[in-house]
Amino acid sequence: MPSFAASLAGFVLRTTGYYRRMFSGGPQFEKNIAKIRSGPLPSPKPHADVDIRQSEFQGRPVWHLAPKNAAPTAHILFWHGGGYVYPATDIHWKFLSRMASVHGWSVTAPLYPLAPENTADHITNWAMDYYTAYKAEMGDTAFVMGGDSAGGGLTAALAQMARDKGHALPASLLLICPWLNLDPSHPDQLKTEPRDGILTISGITEGGVLYAGDLPRTDPRCSPIFGNWDGLPPILAFAGGDDILVTDARALKAKLPSVEHIEMAGMLHDWPIFSFSESRKAQAKMANFVTPAVT
Repeated sequence: MPSFAASLAGFVLRTTGYYRRMFSGGPQFEKNIAKIRSGPLPSPKPHADVDIRQSEFQGRPVWHLAPKNAAPTAHILFWHGGGYVYPATDIHWKFLSRMASVHGWSVTAPLYPLAPENTADHITNWAMDYYTAYKAEMGDTAFVMGGDSAGGGLTAALAQMARDKGHALPASLLLICPWLNLDPSHPDQLKTEPRDGILTISGITEGGVLYAGDLPRTDPRCSPIFGNWDGLPPILAFAGGDDILVTDARALKAKLPSVEHIEMAGMLHDWPIFSFSESRKAQAKMANFVTPAVT
């Protein structure tokens, strides 16, 4: 059973519908996107134990978070979630700051271009350009690539693209409740939707159309579950039983049995980046997973 805090969060999110409205389809969807993005973008908050700096790549902000007083335990290239239409949130920054402070991660988090102004072809090419620059900067230093939700999908698509282009790959991949299939047609998603306090089927359907643009939604750049997963580094994937994207992580496990798949019943979308007791255990698991890969 989920902890009281996790259960309460799921109940409150379902009841208030705040995130479900952000990820609802229909004519209001693009208005919601514009409204959220019209205000100041959330950014990492000052932290006593974390060094925070910002750089720029091809006109887009890139944030860097690292422990202040110790050598990093791991280097992480992290792609944030948000349905490919929303920027990183305070929840993302709190999660990454904690991973830097508590687990010693040195995190690089690019704020990639978003739909609907940009589509998958441009966004994945931009991300591939950044990946190439990041890898050149890292030299022989090993790193891990990861992301949550849409960022998990982008992580998987980029890993496949990097392999196909002959680039060196990350030491491992971290997929947190990843969005791997833009078409939410699995029958289990209809059963799960009433329990999902964040995502709706209509919302991710419309968001997927905006992101795909002129590409078919089955193109691996859009839906990496349909891509070739051979030759990729070790993968740790998380899923939640009350998340309509749980079917994507299950599909990945079925396609690639070597994936270390952690699914918890009753947990909401993106639960490993929150602050529940289950989240803290998941974060410790991430730290233990990535550290052997980079040392």
